[in-house]
Amino acid sequence: MTDREGVLARAPLIYAFSVVRFSPILKLPQLIPNIHQAIRDRLPGLFQMVKSMQPSVIQGSEPNSWAFLDRNAEYACVLGMDHLILQSTNYLHFSSHLDLFRECLTALTTQAGGLDVAGVGMRYIDRIEPLDGETLADYLPDTLLPLKCELLEEREAKALLGVSTTTYQLDPEFLHIRCWRQTGMWIPDDLAEPAMVFEIAKQTRQPSKPFSQQQSAFVPVSENGALLDTDAYWPMPMTERLGTEEICSMLDKLHQTANFAFRAVAKDHAFEVWGRSR
Repeated sequence: MTDREGVLARAPLIYAFSVVRFSPILKLPQLIPNIHQAIRDRLPGLFQMVKSMQPSVIQGSEPNSWAFLDRNAEYACVLGMDHLILQSTNYLHFSSHLDLFRECLTALTTQAGGLDVAGVGMRYIDRIEPLDGETLADYLPDTLLPLKCELLEEREAKALLGVSTTTYQLDPEFLHIRCWRQTGMWIPDDLAEPAMVFEIAKQTRQPSKPFSQQQSAFVPVSENGALLDTDAYWPMPMTERLGTEEICSMLDKLHQTANFAFRAVAKDHAFEVWGRSR
């Protein structure tokens, strides 16, 4: 039987996303300098963001979220009035991710006090790209793949977007497993705003290059590939005052759920390919 455990040498993971949502902190703009000072050793970069997800301009709208990035622009903490996100394009181990999440959360609560939590989530996006001569069916079960209808194709109907979603209730968690099939898609639409932080960071580091020549933070899906979206979320029936370790414990459990789901869903052949040394 194929080994499904451990770190995969050719892991398809392109994006990891963790979030805690809470009741709004209206004084957050005044707290940002002290929060950034507390995490500056790990996340020295700073972008002030507005709704359009473009760096704010002095004459423009007031920022409604702030992004703190590491030196390689591969990890970012995005802090908004009612949420804290930690995301990465170079995630390797959950333990390291959790340590940084805890550090960011501690910096926030030290300045803002306790959080009235509405929900906690852990989400992983994997880009599945079959090798030459293979198809997605070699990597994922047919029940997860978006509809493929030969009769429609015979009428020259072109599938622009296919999405397959299954939701499981684990009480109190929910697990959503989605497969997105759209040529050129780089990230699910609902994650585009926070993920755009990485694109902005890349662009600001290549100011002299034309846009068409700039290196992107994400590689779009090919016509043969898909995005596997494993999303574990723990909603609170009512907001509840929780401490840092309680929130981190919830995130740990959600990671275990999402990680188990990923390793249970993909086929043996997928792990044979992903486990090969480079």
